[in-house]
Amino acid sequence: MTEPTTTTFTAVISAFSISMIYPNIENGIILGALCGSILLVISEEHISVLRRTLLFFISFALGILLDEITLYLLIPLFPSNIQTKVPLGLGALVASAVSVKLLLWLIKKFDDPSDLLDKFKGGKP
Repeated sequence: MTEPTTTTFTAVISAFSISMIYPNIENGIILGALCGSILLVISEEHISVLRRTLLFFISFALGILLDEITLYLLIPLFPSNIQTKVPLGLGALVASAVSVKLLLWLIKKFDDPSDLLDKFKGGKP
């Protein structure tokens, strides 16, 4: 039962190492990407430790890269009086938690492109 504790500890150390190497990245963005990556990894059941580790790092990187665009997509969901106060870390959190799942879903959809084209043409659901 030491795996989650060790993985979490390693993830936190890795995140703070990145903040030391790249000081221009805000700590809120790193923390949001870290939390989103951890959420993704703990929500995935029945997968190997290697795959969890790879998903963690991919999710973490995508969270940092897609923080701004995700936040711009989320801003309309908030009331207008707090839209300017929403931190970039929220965009990193959502991006890191959702991006890998979305990419894996797209990869499965493109395994059979004819099925995808049929759906666009109005064919079988």
